[in-house]
Amino acid sequence: MTRKPRWLPLALAALLVPASATAFAFSVYGEELTEVLPFSSPAPTPEVVAPPPTMVLIRVPVPPLPLPPAPPTPEAVQYQVSTLFTSNGVKGITFTPGTAEFTGPGEEVQTGVGNLLWRTGGAAITLVSHAWNGETASHRCDVLAMERAQLVRDFLISRGVPVDAIETKVIVDPVWGPPSDGGPAVDVQVS
Repeated sequence: MTRKPRWLPLALAALLVPASATAFAFSVYGEELTEVLPFSSPAPTPEVVAPPPTMVLIRVPVPPLPLPPAPPTPEAVQYQVSTLFTSNGVKGITFTPGTAEFTGPGEEVQTGVGNLLWRTGGAAITLVSHAWNGETASHRCDVLAMERAQLVRDFLISRGVPVDAIETKVIVDPVWGPPSDGGPAVDVQVS
């Protein structure tokens, strides 16, 4: 029979007791050791949760909006319309003889007049539509002149000119005008 050495249990006991003592020491003095050891991580610090910021209402005075400019006077608008006609070399919104179709700068002049008249502030607008005697085979030049005036009137209404501010007048001129007149036209009078 072989004999077991008696020192083996003693050696194991010597190893086990210091390990349990070391574990106890680490659990008791763990915080102190982590502060002393250079390779240890710092102990976790509790997070401080800041309260949400409170809203502070600051009243800032808002300046009043400026008033829109006053509508131009009828005289000023008439001057602008006359200047528009003069700068285009015409006496009104021009049409091809015998038709209700624009000629020359007629359509552009009509657009310019619409841009000037949409905000007249209640001024009265008179469309004076001209036709020349003999311009149509039926000699009903007044009907042709009225058709031209109606085209301009409808355009101005579509641009925001009040319906009740527009009046139409038809004039059948007895003779053809000189070629410099640029054809029959619808004149615009603002009062």
